[in-house]
Amino acid sequence: MSIQINLGAWNSVFAVPSKIVDERLKFSDGVKLKVLLYVLRHAGEMIELEQISAATGVNVTDIPEALEYWVSMEVLSQNDTVFAPKNDNSLKESNVNNNSNIEVNQDINSKKEIKIPTADSIEQDVAASKQLFTVTKPQKPDYVYTSQRLAVDEELKILVQEAQSALGKTLSNSDIATLLMLKDTCGLHLDVILMLIQYCISIDKGNMRTIEKIGVSWADEGINSVEAAENKIRLANQASKSFSIVSSAFGLKNVGSPTKKQLEYSSKWVGEWKFSQPMLREAYERCVDKHNTLKWNYVDGILKRWHSTNIYNLEELKQAEADGKKPQKKQSASYDIDELNKINTLDFIK
Repeated sequence: MSIQINLGAWNSVFAVPSKIVDERLKFSDGVKLKVLLYVLRHAGEMIELEQISAATGVNVTDIPEALEYWVSMEVLSQNDTVFAPKNDNSLKESNVNNNSNIEVNQDINSKKEIKIPTADSIEQDVAASKQLFTVTKPQKPDYVYTSQRLAVDEELKILVQEAQSALGKTLSNSDIATLLMLKDTCGLHLDVILMLIQYCISIDKGNMRTIEKIGVSWADEGINSVEAAENKIRLANQASKSFSIVSSAFGLKNVGSPTKKQLEYSSKWVGEWKFSQPMLREAYERCVDKHNTLKWNYVDGILKRWHSTNIYNLEELKQAEADGKKPQKKQSASYDIDELNKINTLDFIK
C-alpha cells in the first residue's frame, strides 16, 4: 500500500529565523522583509542586485541598506560581498569559496517537524514584540508603502495635516514616512506626536530630524500618553532654564545645545539644590583657578560640599571659611604649621 500526503503550498518551504518574528517583525519595514525573504529563498545561489529588485520591486539602491540592516540586527553576517546566517543553534554557516554578490545558506536538512503557526502562537509573537523597543536605528517605510498608507489611513492623514499646519510647510514623502514610523514602528499616539511637534517648535527646532530623534527617545522611554509627554516637556523646560542660569553665571556664550550631563548638573544645582548665580560663579572661579579650565564634575564636587554643609550664599561661605581657620597646637613636624594654617580649609578638601 502506498500513500501520499499533499501539503499544497507547504510542499516547498524554506527556513526563516524565529528571532525575525519574535524580535524584529514590528520594527522592520516592507523593504527589509522583502529583501531578506528573497535571499533566504535563494540560499546558496549567486544573486545579483538587479535580480532581487526585479522580483521584489525594491529599488536597487535600497537593497545594500536592507542587507546592512539585517547584519546590524545580527540576523546575517557579512564577509565582503558574501552574506551568511549569523551563527546560532538554528542556523549553520556554509563554507563560502566564491565571489558571489550575495550568498545565504540555511539548515534545510533539519529533521525538526515543521509547525504551521496557529492564531494563539501569532498572538503570542505580537505580544512579545510589543514589549521590545531596542532598535538602534528605526527604519522608515519606503515611498510606495508610505503613499499607500496615506491613501487609506485616516489617522495618518490627520497627523500630516496638523503637522503641515504647525510647521508651516508641505511635508515631503520622507517627512511623512518619519511620522508614519513614529506612529507605527515606535507606537506613539497621535496626540503625543502632535505635542512633540509643538515642543520642538517651541525650542526653535521645528525640523523633522529633531522631531524624529526626540520621538524615538520618547518611545524608548515608554512616553506614550499625554500626561507622560506633558511631564517630560515640563522637566525638559526646567532643565533648559536651569542650564541658562548656569551658563550665564559661568559667563558662557554661544554654547550651542547642552549635553545630557550638563543638563543633569544644571537641574541638580539650580532645580534641586537651589544655588544662586553668585554661588555658581564662585564655584566656577575656584574650578578655573585650580585647573585653568571649566570642569563640570569639579564644580559639582564643590557645590556638593557646600550643599552638604548647608552653605547657600557668599556670607555663609565666608563665615564657614573663617570659622575653619582655627589655630592648631604646636607640634614637632617637618613642615611649617603657620603656613599650613593659611590654607583655606574647604579648598584643601577639594
